[in-house]
Amino acid sequence: MKKYYLKATRLMGRPSFKDVLDEVEELYQDRSLEELADVVHSACRYLRVPDTLTWHLANQTARKHARRMKERGCPRSLRNCEASGPNCCCRQ
Repeated sequence: MKKYYLKATRLMGRPSFKDVLDEVEELYQDRSLEELADVVHSACRYLRVPDTLTWHLANQTARKHARRMKERGCPRSLRNCEASGPNCCCRQ
């Protein structure tokens, strides 16, 4: 699964600071371990933590992106992929 995650991170690129803040807002609203893992994942990628280390620090979210990459060829959620249309990272 890790190889799919590495492909996913190359497609997604580095998140913006606003993307990290959006994840923090989702954590504030949902207050779940899944959202906490999403925040850690986004923060690691924003701070350019090596992908192999991020894989271990935010494994739940990393595996989610890897699974999507393996199944659909896109690391984003189906909702986000469809909302992005031709601008989704999987169509670039």
